[in-house]
Amino acid sequence: MAKRLIHPDKLSFEDALGRLEELIDQIESGEIGLEESLKRYEQGTALIKRCRSVLDAAQQKIAELSAGANGGLNVDDGENQG
Repeated sequence: MAKRLIHPDKLSFEDALGRLEELIDQIESGEIGLEESLKRYEQGTALIKRCRSVLDAAQQKIAELSAGANGGLNVDDGENQG
């Protein structure tokens, strides 16, 4: 039974990645026809776009959190001064 289509933008990173893995398995199995494979490929590209978007946002957030007041990185070298 086919899964109901959920817009990729509504999926978490983990859900999008899991769905992408399912689509890859379906395509690679050879059990679906060319037209269904193309549909799943199209869905897969949308899921990849979603995953990249989430990763880019996370990377940006990490950069913002790591930036020091002078624009440099805040790096804790483990040495306590004081």
